[in-house]
Amino acid sequence: MLSLFHWCSIWAPIVFIRDSRYGMPAVQSVHLTGLTVFLATMVVLDLRLAGFGNRESTLSGLARELRPWRTGSGTLIVLSGLLIFLATPEKYLGSHPFQIKMALLACAILFHFGVLGRFIASKPVFCPRRINMIVAFLSLTLWFSVGWAGRAIAFIP
Repeated sequence: MLSLFHWCSIWAPIVFIRDSRYGMPAVQSVHLTGLTVFLATMVVLDLRLAGFGNRESTLSGLARELRPWRTGSGTLIVLSGLLIFLATPEKYLGSHPFQIKMALLACAILFHFGVLGRFIASKPVFCPRRINMIVAFLSLTLWFSVGWAGRAIAFIP
């Protein structure tokens, strides 16, 4: 697998992005913009779940409205993240914060589709607000932890 990553890292478009003056900063800016939009959609959705914010919309209706933003920003995050990773795969594979970020990302995705997805898909039924608040808190904690771990990559080996 490492040989595949190494081959990708010497591919001309990746070398151009990595070695040009503005290539990597531009890709990182796209990554952070995507992350910001994605986290904003999650904050709005989780605040609605917790009983704050837009109470006129149902949770499923709000999730449907936010889906294009989540999908678009998620696509930007994945594609730009892949470019960032492929530019220097050895750096990231040896980085503890990167490994933590990937583990947190897996947990956040599983939580989103496994737990939060059930709350969104279910018909409005009585559920103690405390449970909704806990689910919203855990969701936000996981997603923001992914971002924080990503930020740590630059500072912790």
